[in-house]
Amino acid sequence: MSEPDVGSYRRPDNLAEALTMLDRRPASVLAGGTDLVVLRADGTVDRAHDIVDIKGLSELRGISRDADGTLTIGAATTLRELARTTVVPPNAITDGAALVGGWQTRVRGTIGGNICRASPAGDTLPGILAAHAQLELASTTGTRLVPAHAFFTGPGRTVREPNELLTRVIVPASRGASAYLRFTYRRAMDLAVVGVAVHLEIENGRCVAARVALGAAAATPVPAPEAADALVGTELDEPSVAAAAQLVLNTATPIDDGRGSRAHRRTVLPVLAKRAIGIALERAREGHPR
Repeated sequence: MSEPDVGSYRRPDNLAEALTMLDRRPASVLAGGTDLVVLRADGTVDRAHDIVDIKGLSELRGISRDADGTLTIGAATTLRELARTTVVPPNAITDGAALVGGWQTRVRGTIGGNICRASPAGDTLPGILAAHAQLELASTTGTRLVPAHAFFTGPGRTVREPNELLTRVIVPASRGASAYLRFTYRRAMDLAVVGVAVHLEIENGRCVAARVALGAAAATPVPAPEAADALVGTELDEPSVAAAAQLVLNTATPIDDGRGSRAHRRTVLPVLAKRAIGIALERAREGHPR
């Protein structure tokens, strides 16, 4: 019996070389490898594809904030670096990064890998939706920006073309604050049964802008606009928050699977949303932007 075709391992010296490799042959991008190694081993990812290892590309790492407040996160930045960053205060994206797997996973795993894996339960994904982030995709022919809410097309699927590489996550400046919470059965090393990210902006005690996004509540991470709109104009008092939190159910279309039933997820989501709104509000009052 012949051995199956197995692609080559390639380690480019720079971003241009990586993009050329992706353009020439079918390839899988290796960032942290925490998912790719498993998916390749079980045949979910074609082992005939080359592996392009981008871990060493300095152009894809780091977290910075421009003078205007725009936050840029390199796609190969590890989840541990992101969770521990002091460039920005804690927010929904860093909250999610701090929850992925165990510390060994976070040391290896990257924000770009978590995004491109496109798991509906990915912990950083609701945060990038709530932040109105833009995702920069590069190829040998140029770059394009895709809004985070338009990036995901289904479980494990995105608009990224095979010859494109996610290079940066760009978060616009904001006067607000955000938070992400998830429900799991264990405190660590678990996948979200459901997750909720909330972004709030407050002026003179009233909410002037809000965004809510859900994880593991649909085939992709999804915004929950009705819940967000219900917060705007209110003083974020108990009745307003409770009413808005309940509206996440107008967006949620969870499934029954091994991690939880649809009914349980729909029971948990408003509770989680209410708590996430509370943390975002507390951070906003403390002056934590983002």
